[in-house]
Amino acid sequence: MDELILCAAPVSGEAQNGEKTDVPGEVKRSYDEGASVVHLHVRDEKGTQTADPANFKRDVDRIRSFCPVVIEGSTGGSPENTLEERCVSITVPGIEMGSLNLGSVNMKGSVYRNPLSEIRFYAGEMKRRKIKPGMCIFDLSMFHNAKMLEAEGLLTHPLIYNFIFDVPEALPFLPRYLDYFLEQLPKGAHWFLTRHGSRGWEDFRPALEKGGHVRVGFEDSPFLRGGERARTNAELVREVARAAKALGRRVVNPDETRKIFGLMNSNSLVL
Repeated sequence: MDELILCAAPVSGEAQNGEKTDVPGEVKRSYDEGASVVHLHVRDEKGTQTADPANFKRDVDRIRSFCPVVIEGSTGGSPENTLEERCVSITVPGIEMGSLNLGSVNMKGSVYRNPLSEIRFYAGEMKRRKIKPGMCIFDLSMFHNAKMLEAEGLLTHPLIYNFIFDVPEALPFLPRYLDYFLEQLPKGAHWFLTRHGSRGWEDFRPALEKGGHVRVGFEDSPFLRGGERARTNAELVREVARAAKALGRRVVNPDETRKIFGLMNSNSLVL
């Protein structure tokens, strides 16, 4: 498989982060460098995590006026958020994908809580709204949860997984861990590699060489090869795109991504 899908995650979803970022501008610049998917959290005008859909709609509308990138809404959020508040991003017209965390995990001094009852709620909301889940995997047990959701009719093929490594206090990246994950991957499924604290494209070489896709961005790490800090998310996308070309992978555009993932055509998006 030579097609490569690049996802940009331009800004952190943590409530305490609070930095002000021109999210639509970062998305447009990332798209220009090859990103066809963008992973977004809901932020207010101060750059703080919020559950107000008006803030998210504002950014989505601006992004749609700039470029045809596939938008994935996050169902992450702060511990105090209700289930409905964590789903707010997928209620906004124009969202085609939603992140679906498949279990709880230790993370940064706390627990990122995702019990199965709540996972079912998020998956059901995505199915009802015809939004494709991007299933986040932090450890092997989460593949079992995915199988249960599929058996219950909450998932449709092709399945899309996001393998997440190196989150503080969660599973670090080792090549053999990635191989364990790939052994669990259902036939015909697609997968992304996400690495927190990554230091340039070399950290994503395993995905580039094994047919996976890649997610980069300030949410996960701002560093380029050699430890240089990127000034924009676009620089992170550009570095991986150039490396991919040298390794024989072809970076695809948003409409090709929609075809690969079985998403709606961009012309049918409701804005």
